[in-house]
Amino acid sequence: MGLISTMQPCNHGRTEILARRDGVDYVRCLECDQVFEAEDLEAISIYEEDDQPAA
Repeated sequence: MGLISTMQPCNHGRTEILARRDGVDYVRCLECDQVFEAEDLEAISIYEEDDQPAA
């Protein structure tokens, strides 16, 4: 029988900056230990400036 992972994916809520090279920041998640580019962590807006819903 194979192993089935029931772990939830990490949302990388706690990070530390490891290095900056050629204008790219590299960060490490303190919860899952994954290393990635900081720009991959930034939230993406789902609305364009002109497409925001009326308040």
